[in-house]
Amino acid sequence: MAESPDSDVEEVKESSRISLSTWLEFLDPISSTVQSYQTPRKYLSHAKQRLKKSKTRLKLNRFKNSAQDLTPQLEDFKKRTLQTLHSLDKPLETIFFHNSSKLEKWFYPFTLFNIFAIGFMMGKFPEWFHVYYTVMFVILMPIRFYTYYKTNSHYYLADLCYYVNMMCLLFIWVCPYSVHLYQSCFAFTFGTLSFAVITWRNSLVIHNVDKITSCFIHIMPPLTMYTIHHAIDEATKRERFPAASLEASKTWNLKTNILWTSLYYLVWQSAYHYFITLRQSSKIKSGQRVTSFEYLTTHQFKNMWATKLPDPWPMFFYILFQYCYQLGTMMLCGFWFNSRLAAAGFMAFIFLCAAKNGANYYIDYYGKKFEKEVDKLKLEVETLQQQLNDRGSSSSLSKDELE
Repeated sequence: MAESPDSDVEEVKESSRISLSTWLEFLDPISSTVQSYQTPRKYLSHAKQRLKKSKTRLKLNRFKNSAQDLTPQLEDFKKRTLQTLHSLDKPLETIFFHNSSKLEKWFYPFTLFNIFAIGFMMGKFPEWFHVYYTVMFVILMPIRFYTYYKTNSHYYLADLCYYVNMMCLLFIWVCPYSVHLYQSCFAFTFGTLSFAVITWRNSLVIHNVDKITSCFIHIMPPLTMYTIHHAIDEATKRERFPAASLEASKTWNLKTNILWTSLYYLVWQSAYHYFITLRQSSKIKSGQRVTSFEYLTTHQFKNMWATKLPDPWPMFFYILFQYCYQLGTMMLCGFWFNSRLAAAGFMAFIFLCAAKNGANYYIDYYGKKFEKEVDKLKLEVETLQQQLNDRGSSSSLSKDELE
């Protein structure tokens, strides 16, 4: 007796469900359990009608056989990859969490060299600065991902600053001819990312991997956009970055850029709330994962009136504030876009803010730490002196009794 088309569909759905769930769980470490995609019923009826045709049925059987043939190979690849990751986890954990002082001693000269290299390349080889930015991103972001993932902080990697960095890389290496992408990157980097150094108090602590990575994420993209727009000659721009040439980006249209940045912002915000806020709500509410919204509403702004409103109003006001913050910070981008001197001054100001925050960190953190250690040592000396005095007095009393 021949198998019906419906039974073929169920078998394929079952096999694809296992494979899809397994592989999505492997590729997406943020989600511990991934539900497979279920075809809506209105489309399923049309699919069943098409499956009655012989050619479609043959293709379905071929797809089923090929999926079954590839499953063992994919499972073997997954197993070998996980074994490799587990073997690397222990030495990496030792480096980043248990022997951090040794890492910091190496990272200190690494940071100083990079500060020198940034200034040197911007002045001498501006046409290669975007390559340097990409190389540093490839070096620092795996470290950020690993350290955040180990501390259950990897939901921060879905924030707007990382999304803007990916937009910049998309423009540099995929769509250098896209004017709206280029000007949106300029608006986001000179707007939200630059002002985030002030808002989030990014600190230029040159021995600390985490703080330097945060500075890199917020400062390097606007520096890259500055170099592309103001430092590269026009001939190079026309050849390598057509969207940044005077022919394509002669003027800064505020209304057009508000429209495009709002569209890019909407794409990020929609994806963020679907994959993080909604799908991972149980982990966030239970405290297993931390997001920017949860941190702000439970720490910095826990007493603000908006955080005390019933759901979903706190999230609504948070989204509205983020959007208004983006629009407000990009209002001055026309000055940075049209004036090289103004843009350079603004970048110098942002760098000085990060440097000042780093100085405060060194003085406050290490100064207070040293002060506590001195007080502790002083207390120990006083305790030891008191014990010696007590012993001396007791020994003198025993001598008097013997006499």
